[in-house]
Amino acid sequence: MSELRRCRLFRFSRQGGFSMVELLVALLFTSILMAGLASVFRSSLTTFYASGEKISSLRRNRSAIDLIADDLNNAGMYLYNLHTPPTVSPINPPFYIIPSATDTSGGTGVTKGSDAILFYVDEALPFEATLDSSAGGGTAIKSNADLVVDGGSQVGADDTMTYVIDCKQASNANMVHVGQSFMLRDSSKTVRVRSILGVNGAKVTVLGGGNPDAGITGDGPAEGNPTEPPIHNTSISFLRLAQMVRYTIQDVILDPVAGAVPCLVRDQGNYAPGGFVPDPAQRQIVAENVSGFRVFLSVDSGVNWLGGHAYNGRTWNDLRTDLDSALNLLGRPGFTTTQGNEHWFREIPVLVRIDVTTRTATQRTEFNNTATPTLAFHEQTQSVIMLPRHFGLSMK
Repeated sequence: MSELRRCRLFRFSRQGGFSMVELLVALLFTSILMAGLASVFRSSLTTFYASGEKISSLRRNRSAIDLIADDLNNAGMYLYNLHTPPTVSPINPPFYIIPSATDTSGGTGVTKGSDAILFYVDEALPFEATLDSSAGGGTAIKSNADLVVDGGSQVGADDTMTYVIDCKQASNANMVHVGQSFMLRDSSKTVRVRSILGVNGAKVTVLGGGNPDAGITGDGPAEGNPTEPPIHNTSISFLRLAQMVRYTIQDVILDPVAGAVPCLVRDQGNYAPGGFVPDPAQRQIVAENVSGFRVFLSVDSGVNWLGGHAYNGRTWNDLRTDLDSALNLLGRPGFTTTQGNEHWFREIPVLVRIDVTTRTATQRTEFNNTATPTLAFHEQTQSVIMLPRHFGLSMK
């Protein structure tokens, strides 16, 4: 009986475990399986990050294109005088391109020699106001009341008048600054803000008059206060006149550790006859990791595009000469040259094409299509082709 029990125990112990060989074989197969799963996981994770960076780059590209298109639609918008263009200098015309303006050499793989585009605009502030009816019976308070009441001679640039203006919201009132202008809708007169006398909630009290720098800043004629009292509660639009806007690529240090990043930058400043002078307070970074910015023009409905890489080392005058040649080939009477009129684009329809190239934030071997797997950026280009709304719109 005891012998039988020992046999049963022996058989039971043999069925309840694995031999050393079996354990080693199982461990080998498990290791192979885990290595395969780790490789698949790493490949999936790499693909996920690479796809995410491509999508992020595409979104930056589209966002930059949309902002540029909206801004360029305002190019050549002359709100100060709807029938007479502002006085400008050929040195700083109201619309021009600087081929190969930027050498963004601060980052690896950055396209060097991107273009710059500049244009003039009278910018309207994003709100409407009214002349406060509780101040002076709804009219402005003139420092020399006889000129208003008696309808005297035209108010000169040095004469001033006090206006109490309801901007509807306190945030709007805080946007009003000295040097801006406002248009009285009842008379279409444009008055310069000579000084701000006070701000009370949504209401701002300003001293208005003519423009003492007319003919120098490109703001147009002096104009100034109306000779008749404004209508009660007349609508008022505030304007930031004679602005120049510039788009170009600049190296910007966003992170001291990462170093400079090529960014598409929008600069703005008051018009200056001697050349563009940016206002640091109005500088905006439109998009990061922008490695290319090219501008093309066409006067033959997009059949031929002038600009871009073909004008590396050339000037705006060279491009303008080629535009004249293209116009002469079309043979349109009255539209054969851009010379002699710095506001030519208001008379001649011209298409504008802008190519924006963005890159991924990091370099990866997956982005290199060559036989040697080295680190590289993934770049993609999108374009916008448009006829800005004020181009080809004669002021005559």
